[in-house]
Amino acid sequence: MLHSTESHARTAAARSLAQLNTLTKYPSILTLHALGDRGRLTADFTTPALFSQSLTATEKIDGTSARLLVFADGSYVVGSRENLLTVSGDLLFDPAVGIVEGLSRLVFPHYANEQGHLPRLAHGAAAGQPAPLTVLFGEFYGGKVTGNSKQYGPPDQVGFRVFDVAVFTDATVLATQLQADVRDLSTWREYETPTGMRYGQPFLAETALAAYLDQVGLPAVPPLPTYTASAAASTHESVLAWLREHIPHTQAALPGQSALGRAEGAILRSADRSTIVKVRFEDYERTLNQRSKA
Repeated sequence: MLHSTESHARTAAARSLAQLNTLTKYPSILTLHALGDRGRLTADFTTPALFSQSLTATEKIDGTSARLLVFADGSYVVGSRENLLTVSGDLLFDPAVGIVEGLSRLVFPHYANEQGHLPRLAHGAAAGQPAPLTVLFGEFYGGKVTGNSKQYGPPDQVGFRVFDVAVFTDATVLATQLQADVRDLSTWREYETPTGMRYGQPFLAETALAAYLDQVGLPAVPPLPTYTASAAASTHESVLAWLREHIPHTQAALPGQSALGRAEGAILRSADRSTIVKVRFEDYERTLNQRSKA
């Protein structure tokens, strides 16, 4: 149904589309080991400080990143990794990779109110204090989304699993950011240093994220055992062995999947989400295969 009433989402999209897009893009994630020539991993670490703490681990699903921006009034904007695709109430939308159509089937029927908005997904809504902006980041996968979608299910099945949530709690700060230079916002969102990436987005910490997803009933990306290896113990061989031990196949299979599909890898994060790196089977297998041939 088309809803033409004015909303926070429409206002933000009309006045600050470029800023809203830049502000809410999911940041880049470095690999655990630095990438060298021909995609081969080096012995150097991109983020040495991460070894000072235990790291939560989740499955890295091979799909496409999607984001759902929910404002305090429940109005929303749907986006892909790079672009905003639709605002609540729009009849026409960007059909990129089927994200809008997929979320319309997977999420909206369970949360939409009479206005077609999603007020229950605004962080703090249960306590009557919805945040000005809640951004849900998730993996949209399966179907024909990527070349490896067959690892998760048949062509007619898609899924959406949340891996991070950012909550903008200060309306004044948010209003200022939505009028800022997009280059400044991009640098605020992420910038690389010699010791790793630095992120500006206000991600929920591990326990708060789990509580939020449990409250609203949205599925998270599959959890894996905590990664506790030291830097010295995190060789290419040991990381690949860890992947093979803890995620021998995907844990995000969709209905109708008859065989255990191959997993892409894992994402490692600090509990406060300030540090994020990825480890993929492909990177480590390629590196070790090239080494053995040499």
